[in-house]
Amino acid sequence: MSAIFSALTGMAAAQGKLEQAAGRLAQWSGDAGSIDTVDLSREAVALIEARDEAAVSVSVAKTAGEMDRSTLRLLG
Repeated sequence: MSAIFSALTGMAAAQGKLEQAAGRLAQWSGDAGSIDTVDLSREAVALIEARDEAAVSVSVAKTAGEMDRSTLRLLG
């Protein structure tokens, strides 16, 4: 598996986590008298994890691109 493919897979996974957390947060009523079925702390953690996973995947993609450019310079 190439590093670029791995990075893209990681970005897609992070996007999926973000969309799932956002969907659960959209169910939150915000009414003081209602019973919440959404755990805001858990969803905040899920959003932070998705952000961090996306950032790591972007870093992997950048590093893979730099490695490819270095290899091409050596061969060219």
